Amino acid sequence: MCGRYSLENTDKNRLPESLRWIPAFEPRYNIAPQQKAPIIRVIDGKPICEELTWGFRPSWMKDRNKAQINARGETLFAKPMFKHSAVNKRCLVLANGWYEWQKLGSKKQPYRFHLTSDELFAFAGIWTQSDSEAGEVDDTYAIITTEASRLAASIHNRMPVILSETGCQTWLDMENKDAVRLNKLLAPYQGKDLDTYPISTYVNNPKNTDKRCLEPMKSDVNHKIEALDRFGSKQD
Repeated sequence: MCGRYSLENTDKNRLPESLRWIPAFEPRYNIAPQQKAPIIRVIDGKPICEELTWGFRPSWMKDRNKAQINARGETLFAKPMFKHSAVNKRCLVLANGWYEWQKLGSKKQPYRFHLTSDELFAFAGIWTQSDSEAGEVDDTYAIITTEASRLAASIHNRMPVILSETGCQTWLDMENKDAVRLNKLLAPYQGKDLDTYPISTYVNNPKNTDKRCLEPMKSDVNHKIEALDRFGSKQD
């Protein structure tokens, strides 16, 4: 799954050139469910960048506690809750890293995943029309997940879908209704530039939003080395 992620104004070269106009935004080091964050979606045939609420909740869903932050890629085009948005309301979720927690006995160790360049990239996402408790428009989104790559599987069995430059273009092409073709994009990221390292439990609290969330764990410098020895620092 993907339950937290980060976003900084970094190099946009992984996005299609047609989308590099996205505006500057404040760094977000600990984006959590039910918070608003920037996504790119197509409205009236044109891509726009705006903030939606993280937690997919169709207008018929009155219980906000049931909002879905993730949607499985394997069943995205078949599950009734998601299939309409998968065909008609796809989006790009902007990020430059995400967090995952590894179970170690009775404790959980947080890790940060990012590209070695730390550049901006896009998760595959879907959005839906939602409203706030006051009845105002408050559209929501979910991040698409897939099975983990070899590196990611050393920490968790799921990971968010990271789209390539051409993948971003295909995913945002709302004229494309081909579920088979679109589903092929929802695969584990195989780039050798994906990296991970253990971080402090400081990130566990969503109220902690400063850059300390990214800092490598200092109390056990051998932790990452041991993990990479066991699982391999790069994918085959």
